[in-house]
Amino acid sequence: MRHCKYMLLACVLLLASCNKKPVAPPPPPPGVVCAPAVKQDVATTHGYIGQIVAEDWVDLVARVEGFLVMKNFEEGSFVKKDDLVFEIDPRPYEAQVKEAEGQLVHAQASLTYANIQVERYKTLVKQDAASQKDLDSAVMTQGVSTGEVLVAQGQLEVAKINLGYTKISAPFDGKLGVCPISVGNLVGPTINNNLCKLVRMDPVKVEFNVPEPIVVSITQRDGNIERIASEVTPRLVLANGTEYPLDGKIYFADNTINTSTGTLLIRARFDNPKGILTAGEYVRLRIERKEKTPSILIPALAIQRDQTGELVYVVDKDSKVQSRKVTTGQISGLNIVITTGLSEGENVIVQGILKARPGMTVNMTMAGSTKAELNTQPPVPDAKSKPPSGK
Repeated sequence: MRHCKYMLLACVLLLASCNKKPVAPPPPPPGVVCAPAVKQDVATTHGYIGQIVAEDWVDLVARVEGFLVMKNFEEGSFVKKDDLVFEIDPRPYEAQVKEAEGQLVHAQASLTYANIQVERYKTLVKQDAASQKDLDSAVMTQGVSTGEVLVAQGQLEVAKINLGYTKISAPFDGKLGVCPISVGNLVGPTINNNLCKLVRMDPVKVEFNVPEPIVVSITQRDGNIERIASEVTPRLVLANGTEYPLDGKIYFADNTINTSTGTLLIRARFDNPKGILTAGEYVRLRIERKEKTPSILIPALAIQRDQTGELVYVVDKDSKVQSRKVTTGQISGLNIVITTGLSEGENVIVQGILKARPGMTVNMTMAGSTKAELNTQPPVPDAKSKPPSGK
């Protein structure tokens, strides 16, 4: 009986073992793409927000009153220096010139007669044919006539100046803005005074503000802002993300820190032959020193962030993932400078980051042509701007 129980138990175990499924093999390690941290010489760059300011601008105004009779250019037109832009009805002022010329002729005639009288009385006094009082009276008349000539000359000059004000010309090459006053309107110093605004388009200034700590660092190292003007290259990134093709030059630094903002006003000048830059436009300014320093660079998309700061995922020689805290510096093309946390040659994950966890074993593939990527220099707005987290 006991043997039958054992036989029955053995049969049950045998049947159970026959129905058991085979154990599935473990999944392969997730695949990630890595790029090595490389050491390259990088120019120190600082990024700022700047605003384009016209080198010169002027309001074309009516300095004399009259009806606007001519408007030679459309709004938005480019004009050259001394081009006639507006004309006010000159006829009243031409008449004033003629009137002043007539008054001058009259005064000159009176002076001529007074001069003759003085000479005549001098002769008569010598001949005892006239008194000294008569001569004194003639001399006085001569002086009055001389003054009247000067007054008439001044009035003629004023009349000619006012006539000249009827023609409003461009004082320099530039572009016209909005011209709201139409031909036929009465204009003058007190009515419809501002006819149009003219702005010089080439060159332009870019104003930007440097924080006080950076100003202090520069002055401690170089002495003053102006001294490093020849050692840096200002470059612009436009609102659409494209880089302006021409470099600028720093030419001015204010002599006082703005106490409200804690910044120092700096100006750079840029040539603008094609009129790409427009006054009032905001741009991103990149100030790059010509001197370069060795730096560790990795692709910017490798940077991740958590509550404690920035980090990257490193794959070690055993193909295991490590989380590494890093301190980043400036952007350089598609890459970012790492100031602390990485060494040259370490491999950071640039693709497949969501598959990786610290301590996990991964199947690593190296990204192709990392050096070529590092040499790419697309527009970058700000030296300390951070890229979005890679996926």
